[in-house]
Amino acid sequence: MTSVQSIASKLSQVSMVLTEMQQSGNCDQLAVVLNDLGQMDAELKTVQSQITPETSETLRQDLVNCRMALYGMQNIVSEIRSDTAQRYRQVLGDQKTSFEQMNDPDQQSAYPEAYQHRQVFKQMDAVSGHLHQLNGAIMDASYQAGREQNGGGTVYGDIEQNDLTSGTNTTGWS
Repeated sequence: MTSVQSIASKLSQVSMVLTEMQQSGNCDQLAVVLNDLGQMDAELKTVQSQITPETSETLRQDLVNCRMALYGMQNIVSEIRSDTAQRYRQVLGDQKTSFEQMNDPDQQSAYPEAYQHRQVFKQMDAVSGHLHQLNGAIMDASYQAGREQNGGGTVYGDIEQNDLTSGTNTTGWS
């Protein structure tokens, strides 16, 4: 199994945990999810350092699969955030403004359920941030694999240095 396939497998596991959290409303596994996502980011950096012309095409397809998994996970995270925000508002009702003016310990003691929803919402923001970061790292690795596949030449509309220099003006514009 390649490093990217290992990352894809971990993404699948995290996705299953997020799906269960979405269905059950139990978010006890968020710390594990955040830890796993952080480890995957480090693994992607290792993958980038190991890209060669021989591995680039398979690697690019594996990276595409990872991005598709991330997209699905981002949708789940968005739904969990939305559900959590709705429950938060329902629990507080017209007390939302006074709750938000309290400090953390007072919030936790006065409205423990609302406090919990608020904490889950914040953690889901962190999960979303990790997913966006992973997506960027995967895009970078895909780009690098594309460059390697083309022998280090241009890829995805790269501009060559010569294209940026002024040459003979053949357009008639001065």
